[in-house]
Amino acid sequence: MFKRIYVEITNVCNLNCSFCIGNKREKKFISLEEFEILLNKLEGFTDYLYFHIMGESLIHPYINELLEKANKKFKVNITTNGYFIKKIKNNNNIRQINISLHSFDLKYKKSLEQYMDDIFEVSDLLTQKGTIINYRLWVGCLYKEDILRILSKKYENNVMELRKVKLKDNVFLDVAEEFTWPSYDNDYCSKVGSCRGTRDHIGVLVDGTIVPCCLDSAGIIKLGNIYKQDLNDIIRSELFKKINEGFKNNLKVHSLCQKCNFYEIRR
Repeated sequence: MFKRIYVEITNVCNLNCSFCIGNKREKKFISLEEFEILLNKLEGFTDYLYFHIMGESLIHPYINELLEKANKKFKVNITTNGYFIKKIKNNNNIRQINISLHSFDLKYKKSLEQYMDDIFEVSDLLTQKGTIINYRLWVGCLYKEDILRILSKKYENNVMELRKVKLKDNVFLDVAEEFTWPSYDNDYCSKVGSCRGTRDHIGVLVDGTIVPCCLDSAGIIKLGNIYKQDLNDIIRSELFKKINEGFKNNLKVHSLCQKCNFYEIRR
């Protein structure tokens, strides 16, 4: 039913990035028992799980165990800031890793060279097994030029003026404009527009709350809870159907969606 489902295995992060909206919910790590329940309830609704909403997935103390369990039923994708990438064991079958290079900052007491070397060490191992590595970088990143120079040297490919490029087999670079998180404090507001949320993906917060997309990091649009309901019942709910039908007709029916311009920017 869904092209992908975003799963927040923790809302805790090791960084404090200026571009992040931040987590105001109770800090939590999903337990192995909760994860088993989650996998069983999501089976049949998608082939792809994305470990990503809020938080840094790789700081989960059982990240490799979670990957092993998920890989039995799903193809797994991870979004990470890259600082704990060496926690990944190279025997895990990970479909894709998205690395947010714009997360790097010297304030975290690690040199850019060491940061990139750690990422390259793991990337080189995983790409040999078929894992896709997707480097992400904001246009306005303070260290953009230095990062691009390191990537150019590593992959012998001049990427200084490129936005999207294949660096080698299974390795890609995506340089994009920074988006604005949906918030009631935003100046932007429009009732007209669409989104892929509810149409080809949903998100599951670490406490089991189902949200329409990965940008509702605060869990404002609560569609249900995967631990208390079956996903079919949530999909059939009036709120889910109302949001879904609205997007199909180029209308944002929820007030939070009206404060989000992500789809317009990316499209």
